[in-house]
Amino acid sequence: MAKNTTNRHYSLRKLKTGTASVAVALTVVGAGLVAGQTVRADHSDLVAEKQRLEDLGQKFERLKQRSELYLQQYYDNKSNGYKGDWYVQQLKMLNRDLEQAYNELSGEAHKDALGKLGIDNADLKAKITELEKSVEEKNDVLSQIKKELEEAEKDIQFGREVHAADLLRHKQEIAEKENVISKLNGELQPLKQKVDETDRNLQQEKQKVLSLEQQLAVTKENAKKDFELAALGHQLADKEYNAKIAELESKLADAKKDFELAALGHQHAHNEYQAKLAEKDGQIKQLEEQKQILDASRKGTARDLEAVRQAKKATEAELNNLKAELAKVTEQKQILDASRKGTARDLEAVRKSKKQQVEAALKQLEEQNKISEASRKGLRRDLDTSREAKKQVEKDLANLTAELDKVKEEKQISDASRQGLRRDLDASREAKKQVEKALEEANSKLAALEKLNKDLEESKKLTEKEKAELQAKLEAEAKALKEQLAKQAEELAKLRAGKASDSQTPDAKPGNKAVPGKGQAPQAGTKPNQNKAPMKETKRQLPSTGETANPFFTAAALTVMAAA
Repeated sequence: MAKNTTNRHYSLRKLKTGTASVAVALTVVGAGLVAGQTVRADHSDLVAEKQRLEDLGQKFERLKQRSELYLQQYYDNKSNGYKGDWYVQQLKMLNRDLEQAYNELSGEAHKDALGKLGIDNADLKAKITELEKSVEEKNDVLSQIKKELEEAEKDIQFGREVHAADLLRHKQEIAEKENVISKLNGELQPLKQKVDETDRNLQQEKQKVLSLEQQLAVTKENAKKDFELAALGHQLADKEYNAKIAELESKLADAKKDFELAALGHQHAHNEYQAKLAEKDGQIKQLEEQKQILDASRKGTARDLEAVRQAKKATEAELNNLKAELAKVTEQKQILDASRKGTARDLEAVRKSKKQQVEAALKQLEEQNKISEASRKGLRRDLDTSREAKKQVEKDLANLTAELDKVKEEKQISDASRQGLRRDLDASREAKKQVEKALEEANSKLAALEKLNKDLEESKKLTEKEKAELQAKLEAEAKALKEQLAKQAEELAKLRAGKASDSQTPDAKPGNKAVPGKGQAPQAGTKPNQNKAPMKETKRQLPSTGETANPFFTAAALTVMAAA
């Protein structure tokens, strides 16, 4: 660009010099020709001089035509990227020929002829001065044209730079949007993996519960068979077996309820994950639409740039008429300024809008990540609670198996100790009343604890202080319940010890017959008494379903709930 401008300036200077030289030379030649016509025809030197002047006149005419041709070619080829070097060489050759002709015209012989012919130097000087003024005016016009051309080129260059900067900014914004989309895709992958992992854990829990149900069914079947065999021997033992079966069914129902609660929690979390995934897919689609809008804007900018280039070509083609060129250049400059300002305003507004949208999307994603993290922690706590409950159920199942073995032994012992059964039954009824009274109190406290637990689950939005208070309250209730159960166990132990001491007293009735192992019969008779109290304790009812429940299992469940 700088080289073309330099060549153009040099060409304009040569054009000025050549035009001035041609004008001066033609004026001098014309004056010489006029003077040559007035000399005497008989002068021998004037003939040769006349011929020389005619030749010089023709030569100057050819040079004038060449200069006009070069000038016309300059204006014609200027809008098409003319070769400045070629034009400079032609001007150099023209200037050299003009200088040579001028030297021939201003030689000594010509000066003698002018002196002899008496040409008026004053008139020639006046004409030369007028010609110089005319040349200066033309030079001023050419300088004005050159300035206008430079201003137009500067404006066009500025427009190019502005559009190039806008295009680069559009590309950067598109790259930023693509980065945001890739980040969103990266964040969706861990969420999908978490959902899959949660589904796998849920399936594992289902398998474990099914296995537990099968074990309980087998145990239930065995218990039924044992109870049917024991029913042939004693009706009370049959009732106790039925109580054991009911207890097993209650535990199975509790385990099913715990599993259903855990499954509901997992399903709820899975639905939340699916909703979040759908929402993020919508955000990705929105960002892709924004990218398409930016692509369309970039294409529009390219079209505007092409239109500016076409306008530049049209401007350069119409610079032949000076006034029209000046008006068009000024008008195009105003249009470019207005377009540049409007484009800058539009781009600034688009940039602010896109920035706000991206910031809002990022903020929403951060909030969703926090919610997902909290939900994941809640699911982890629920899974831990379910595992603890499962362990407790397995432990209770082992205890039930041991109790079944004890019941079989007690049945055999009870067959050998029917004589002391009435006294033991009376003591057992009294102990049962006390235990049922204590269990009613425990049931009321258990209902209160279940209500508190339900309130705690429904009020997840409580503050940390309120959560701490509820946790402390639950722990205090659980601790009080544990202490009360420990006291009741101590009382039962004391009652059993008293029954054992009473049963060691020999029976003085004459109708009693001796049985094998008579010295151990009273002690054997105390064993059913010692085991009946816990069996009576298991007949308390749950407040929610009315089914009988194991107080030791209930205490363990309360401990798990308090820990949760």
